[in-house]
Amino acid sequence: MNKRDWFSKLVDWVDDRFGFTNTILRPVPRYSLNPVYWLGALAFLAFLLQGLTGMMMLQYYVPTPEGAYDSTMKIIDTVPYGRLVESFHLYMAYAMVFLAFLHFVRGYFVGVYKRPRELMWIVGMLMGFVTLGLAFTGYLLPWTVISKSATDVSIGLVGNIPEPLSGWIKYLLSGAGSDEELLARFFALHVVILPAVLIILLALKMHMFEVHGVSEPLSNRFMKDMIDYREDALKPVKWFPEVFMYFTTLSLIFLGVMFSISALFPIEMPPQYSPEIAAMYTPQPEWYFLWMYQILKIEVFEGEGVKVALGLLGLLVLVIIILPFIDRSSVKHPIERPITTTLGIIGVVELIILTIWGAITPGQTIKNEEAFLFLVLPAIIISVISYFVYKRISALKQGKVVMLYEKFLKHSYDYLNFLISSLIISVLSGIISCSTALFIQRVVMNQLSLLSSTLLFLLLISSSITMLHVIRNELINSGFRILEVKR
Repeated sequence: MNKRDWFSKLVDWVDDRFGFTNTILRPVPRYSLNPVYWLGALAFLAFLLQGLTGMMMLQYYVPTPEGAYDSTMKIIDTVPYGRLVESFHLYMAYAMVFLAFLHFVRGYFVGVYKRPRELMWIVGMLMGFVTLGLAFTGYLLPWTVISKSATDVSIGLVGNIPEPLSGWIKYLLSGAGSDEELLARFFALHVVILPAVLIILLALKMHMFEVHGVSEPLSNRFMKDMIDYREDALKPVKWFPEVFMYFTTLSLIFLGVMFSISALFPIEMPPQYSPEIAAMYTPQPEWYFLWMYQILKIEVFEGEGVKVALGLLGLLVLVIIILPFIDRSSVKHPIERPITTTLGIIGVVELIILTIWGAITPGQTIKNEEAFLFLVLPAIIISVISYFVYKRISALKQGKVVMLYEKFLKHSYDYLNFLISSLIISVLSGIISCSTALFIQRVVMNQLSLLSSTLLFLLLISSSITMLHVIRNELINSGFRILEVKR
């Protein structure tokens, strides 16, 4: 009996007992076995792992202003693996927000919101807002001086929203306004209400996903000349065992990286909230809200201008939600959507600039000329570059050098894919390799349960081995593609 026969028999045995192949989950095309198609699934995996670590912390956490901070410190200082659990929960929240953002950006640039997936886009956007809500409500629960001060500022901004909406939101978040009611409502939202809403939205999106299937790969009239697909790229792949094993591999790599980060950079708690200590700190939101806070700090939006800024932000959110009904074109490839692509690049760049800028200028009012320099000028530069790039592409497509254009895109796709894959793999390998010794030192040696430490370490090693296997396949596949292009 060879290894493949043994594995096939094991798969058949498991499937015979669980009936995995008889579920509603239908096969997916082979081209979708690509990490970029699984960003949303990884974000939901992060949500599930947050739920698991959250249930562990609930055994000790006390949701009152008097007990929240002390119970959190008890988890960190006295509970075996408490600091690791708290750190893992925090970084998983970051990962969930970041993966959801990447999922949104990819969907925007490749046009997944177009017919017939308009409602899938809207449901996905609602899931993104719920994710931000989970991050926002969970930020307050440790009751630190930073989280409480930032929450107070955020609730204060709600007063600039027109009535009666602002009154409803304030009552939903803080009730009568006491600290006890504020924490109780945030706790209920974070632990029960928002997770339930997210699960319902996920069920709705999964239903639509099974109806419409995986989004088609980018294509235009040069697609066949640009990308040399394998013959089986469009063939359906059963979700068990192929898709199941693929996502399991991604999940193990993801877990290994997140455990490494949690061990390398354990959580450090700010002081407990009190009005006296709060007066010594500048309130600052977490990184995923810094861009918005930085906009509100611009001089032109001070005073009554805050209402204008919030109105513009609300209009932006509305446009993004109803984008499928604004952009009605059937074209999806970024090369053939110059305006949409340029606006998307400007938005991502501005978001990064605002986030970094907000982190290095806490509490500072931003002068109008500085805002122009840091925000308007990059947008102008990107627009000018985009104009000339698309003008050049248009000339290449319409002129006699069209074959050169096709070959250039063909080469650039393969080399870029190889470069990005190699870069990501190198970074992940470095994190895993460099963190192994520190993982033993910071986690195993400083905790009481040797058995649990060993299991975590074995999981890290297993993820590393799995990732090396993925590296090997990716390099081989990329190398073959490049050779095929050169041939």
